[in-house]
Amino acid sequence: MTTVLAGMLAACGGSSNPDTQLLASVEAVTQALSPSRAPGANFNLAPFTLQLPTGSSGKVDTVSGASLAGGYTSQYYFYTDSSDGAMVMMDPAQGWTTSGSKHPRTELRENAIWTTNGQNRLNATVAVTRVPSNTAIAQIFQGTGPSKPLCELQVTSGGAVKLFLEDTNQGGSGKTYTITSVPLGTRFNYELSLTGSTITVTVNGTVKTFTMDSSFNGESFYFKAGNYDQSAVSGPPLTTPGTIVKFYALTLTHQ
Repeated sequence: MTTVLAGMLAACGGSSNPDTQLLASVEAVTQALSPSRAPGANFNLAPFTLQLPTGSSGKVDTVSGASLAGGYTSQYYFYTDSSDGAMVMMDPAQGWTTSGSKHPRTELRENAIWTTNGQNRLNATVAVTRVPSNTAIAQIFQGTGPSKPLCELQVTSGGAVKLFLEDTNQGGSGKTYTITSVPLGTRFNYELSLTGSTITVTVNGTVKTFTMDSSFNGESFYFKAGNYDQSAVSGPPLTTPGTIVKFYALTLTHQ
């Protein structure tokens, strides 16, 4: 089953050149986004729940997929860029956190969970326009088990795109691997996928694979996409911009 979650056109004119296809796809997505619409009108967000840095400690505000599809926006944290139609997620330097987390977030959480038997892919076109240290723009998270991430795709203030991979399903320790670098504020494409025990990360054509630790075997997972600032702290939420991530395309695939 394949679900298209952005205004991405299905075909790129049948070109046999992957780079031409990619450029055409990005251009088509940009043209499809309306600056006057809420994110849920430009993107199919029904399969997600939005987690916000507001609410209270350990019990943040969430927005259902139905409400997102119905036109939900937040003046400070979740809105459409009036110049290019991008879906903007702002994470403040201080805000309330989910249970077990040290950092606030403005992040979409996939509602369904899935096994690793099939091909599971998250694709996006994004630009990180502001980040004081580093932020996670995508995650594969345990849907069963100790409720810890398997991995996080992160972007640093210097433009490095890295994968943080947990050592075990208990969390608390992991390793960070550099994938590539992208100038801050520049759009780029990523794919994060999990099939069997193989994690594949693709950023602007650079592909790297990793092996999931055996402690995760037999578990189910879900994707997350958004802005999870690793330097932000818990506390009453600020409304001044901390980290800003802009999405131009978002595709979720399970086969």
